[in-house]
Amino acid sequence: MSGSSTTVASVIASDLAAYGARRCFGLLGTANFKVTHALVQAGVELIPARHEGNAAGMADAYAKATGELTLVSVHSGPGLTNALTGIGEAAKSRTPLVVLAGDVPNGAVKNNFYIEQAEMVRAVGAVSERLHTVASARDDTLRAVTRALRDRQTVVLSMPLDVQHAPLASNLPPLELPPAPGRPQPDPRLVERLADALLRAERPLILGGRGAVISGAEEALVALGDAVGALFATSVCGHGLFAGNPWSVGISGGFSSPVADELISESDFILAFGASLTPWTTKRGKLIAPGAVVAQVDVETAKLGYQMPVQIAMQGDAKATAELLLAELGRRGLAPIQSSPASGGAPTQPSPASGGGQGGGRRSNAMRERIRSGDNHHFPHSDTSGKDFIDPRTLSKAVDAILPANRVVASDSGHFCGWVPRYLRVPNARASCLSHSFQSVGLGLASAIGLAIANPQKLAVLGTGDGGFLMSIADLETAIRLGLRLCILVYNDASYAAEVHYFRRQGFSVDIVQFPETDFAAIARGYGARGATVRTLADLEPLKAWVADGAPGVFVIDGKINPELEADWHAEHFPS
Repeated sequence: MSGSSTTVASVIASDLAAYGARRCFGLLGTANFKVTHALVQAGVELIPARHEGNAAGMADAYAKATGELTLVSVHSGPGLTNALTGIGEAAKSRTPLVVLAGDVPNGAVKNNFYIEQAEMVRAVGAVSERLHTVASARDDTLRAVTRALRDRQTVVLSMPLDVQHAPLASNLPPLELPPAPGRPQPDPRLVERLADALLRAERPLILGGRGAVISGAEEALVALGDAVGALFATSVCGHGLFAGNPWSVGISGGFSSPVADELISESDFILAFGASLTPWTTKRGKLIAPGAVVAQVDVETAKLGYQMPVQIAMQGDAKATAELLLAELGRRGLAPIQSSPASGGAPTQPSPASGGGQGGGRRSNAMRERIRSGDNHHFPHSDTSGKDFIDPRTLSKAVDAILPANRVVASDSGHFCGWVPRYLRVPNARASCLSHSFQSVGLGLASAIGLAIANPQKLAVLGTGDGGFLMSIADLETAIRLGLRLCILVYNDASYAAEVHYFRRQGFSVDIVQFPETDFAAIARGYGARGATVRTLADLEPLKAWVADGAPGVFVIDGKINPELEADWHAEHFPS
C-alpha cells in the first residue's frame, strides 16, 4: 500500500489537523510512523525528540503556553512506557494533550510490543481511548480530542495497526468538535456572600492559581483587588500572575519570599481563584492565620475544600466570578481605589460609601516599600560562596540580571527548584512552566524546549539540577537542532541533594547519592552549544558576551554551587 493511499491513519491525521492541531511531538517507530507521516502531509509540524518522555514533556509545556490542541506520537510497547512519566506530569497538571500511541494489531497478544495500554495509561491518571474498529475510528478520535480540549484531560488514543492501515474512503463528510461550553457561572447568592465577606475584611488577599491563568482572569482579579485594597499572591502553578504589580507578594508557600510569608499570615481574608490550596501553597496551613476566612473559587467542585477546610466554597470560572463580584461591589457603591500621581502612587481615600472594611489600609507607600524590600531580590541572604563554589542564590540573582527580561522560564524538579521561581523572573504566567505536578526529576529540559517552541521571539531559560539534566540530556541535541535560543542554568552540586540533606540529618551515610564532578560546559560544547563553568561571579563574563551577541543558540551554565547549603524550603518541608 503506497504512502498516498487513503487509510484510517491518513483520514484521522487530516481530521486532527482540521481540529486545530499544529504541532506534534514524538519519536517514531513502526507502529506510529504512517500516522505521523500523514500528519506532516496534512500540515502538522513534527518535532522529533530523542526520548519519548521528553516528547511528552515538550508537548505538556507547549500546550500550557498556547492552549492549542497538541499532539504526541509514540511507538507501541516501549514507546508508550518511555513516555509515561511525561504523560503522568501532564495528567496531574490537567494539560489537554492527545497522545497517539501506536499499538499492536488486535489480538496480537504474543507480539513483543503487546502491553495493556489502557491499564497502564489509567494508572498514571490519563484517559484511555482507542480506535476500536475501522467504522468507529473517526468518532473515536473525535471523542479523544473532545475529552482533551473540553474536559482538560490528557488522553492516550491507542491505535492498533490493523485499524490504522485499513482502507477508508477519503470523501467522508467532516466531523466537527462540539462547541466549547460557556464559562461556569457562580451562584448569585454566594457572590453576595463573598461581597459581604470582602467588605468586612480589613486585610484581604487575592490568591491566583493555574485555574486563574487558564481562565484569563488576571485583569479582573487586579480590578477586584484594586476595589477592595487587597494584596495579591499566587500558587506556584500561577507563578507570573500579577508580575510587576507593586501589591503582589509573589508565590505563596514553600517558594515564597520573607515578606510574602509575613503578609499572607497577616491576612484576615484569603480569596483563592483556581488554586487548590495544597499543603505546598499554605505551608501545611501555617500561612493561614487563626480566625482568617478562606474562600475558594474553582470550576471543579471536587477541588473545593479538598486540600483544606474553607469557609466559602464556590463553583465558578475565575474570570466570570471576579467580574460578577466586582459588579456586586459596584452596586453597593464601592469605588476602586485609585493611585494618585501626586502622592507617588499612594492610594487615595476610599469612597465614603465603601464602608470601613474596604481594606485600603493595606495599600500605602509604607506597604509598597515593605513588599519591595522583603522580596526575593532585595531581601539580603548570607552569601556562602567561596573560591570553589558559588552560593546558588547569588548565582541566580546574577543570572537574572544578565539575561534579557523578554523570556520564558522552565524548571526541573529537585532540591534546587525553589531558587528558579524565586529569582528568575517572568513577565507573565504563560511565560512560566514548573514541571512539579508529578515531582519527577528530569522533565525540565523538555519543558524548556516546549516553551521555546511556543515563544519563538523570547529567550527560553531552564533551571535544572545536575541529576535531572543528565537524565534528560539526550534532547539537548534537539534544542540545538531546532535552532532554539535557550539558556540552561545547571545547579551542580554533584549529588541528589534532596536525599543528601534529608538523610544526612537522620545520621545516614550519603555517599551513595554523591557523584564525581561532571563538566557540563564541556558536554555542552560537545553537543555544539556554548558553555561556561561558574564558581565565582567573574566566571559569568562569557554569559554576558553571549547575551551581548544576541543570545544565539544554546548556552549552558555549569554552576558549581555550594553542596553544603540546604534550601530553606526543603529543610522546612522535609524536617527530620
